[in-house]
Amino acid sequence: MATVQSGGGSKAGSRNRHQIVAPFANWDDFLGCRLDVQPAGLFLAGTFPVEVGEELEVRCTFPGDADGVRLAARVLWRRLRAGSDPNVRAGIGVVLRSTAMTAYRRLLEQAEGRVGLAGRRQERFTLRIPVACTFGRRRPIELAGEISDVSSRGAAVRVAHRPAVGDAVFLRLDDRLLGTIELAGFVTWVRSGGTAAANAAIGVELQFSRDDDRKAWDRIVGRAKADARLSQDYSQEE
Repeated sequence: MATVQSGGGSKAGSRNRHQIVAPFANWDDFLGCRLDVQPAGLFLAGTFPVEVGEELEVRCTFPGDADGVRLAARVLWRRLRAGSDPNVRAGIGVVLRSTAMTAYRRLLEQAEGRVGLAGRRQERFTLRIPVACTFGRRRPIELAGEISDVSSRGAAVRVAHRPAVGDAVFLRLDDRLLGTIELAGFVTWVRSGGTAAANAAIGVELQFSRDDDRKAWDRIVGRAKADARLSQDYSQEE
């Protein structure tokens, strides 16, 4: 659970700013606290004497790293009480300042190398689906791509674009049974994906704002899983 400390320090502008120490137990814990806000955000569990709109410094720490990483942020919302669902905890949502994005993306890259992002520990299934990818909101870039594998939480996509880790991405695909499906998510890893310099393979972690979106994606993943098992059964018979 995060704790709050009094403002102060030698940095300019930080004298009256609260500092919240957020000790993450592991990299999975950190990844689970990300919020789908622009440019990026974090959920911090606990009760804090802060107000919506207040400027903060969040110091993220991990086991074996006493100093941590400091991120400038602003309080976006507060939840004063936990819900009946154990996953709904009291805490605050913060949106990071643009000056914190370099450090934040470095944390994401570290997490990718340590535990994998976007459900890389989830079982993945090969599936080839043409998809339209839209990157960004203010000046969106739309490109044709192809989903190459899927999991319950996301997909790997090949596209002629190299976004940054943490960038928002919107996927639109046409399923033969479900029709047009539109999903939102964010980029969790980027790798070179082809001979052309602009080509990339990217990982997308999906954010399901509606139950219908989750159900549609579950059906797509379920079919890919069934196809994988069917192929395995045939190969064993041979």
